[in-house]
Amino acid sequence: MSMRMTGLVAGAALFLPLLAGGVVLSGCGGSGQEGHEGHDHGAMSKEAPAQIAQKTCPVMGGKIDPKVFTDYGGRRIYFCCPGCIADFKKDPAKFLGKVDAEISGKGKG
Repeated sequence: MSMRMTGLVAGAALFLPLLAGGVVLSGCGGSGQEGHEGHDHGAMSKEAPAQIAQKTCPVMGGKIDPKVFTDYGGRRIYFCCPGCIADFKKDPAKFLGKVDAEISGKGKG
């Protein structure tokens, strides 16, 4: 292999990974909106945190984590941590009143 050919191969070996990385990294994080017609970022989660009326964990009383929830009786109940889900499931009726009071504006939260 000639020196010139060796240089071309080495250059390609350095350039191609950078090019591939740029394609992968540009994804949906790009600044433009082109290519976004096919999907909706809002559809990635059932509820965006700003749309959650419940702000307080019914078990511990702390701030909810929008990623920690269980679905019960056709509703989504949020908690501060996964451990509270287990406590909720032992006696849901004990905690549902707290959620209802908060959402209706009659609770402390």
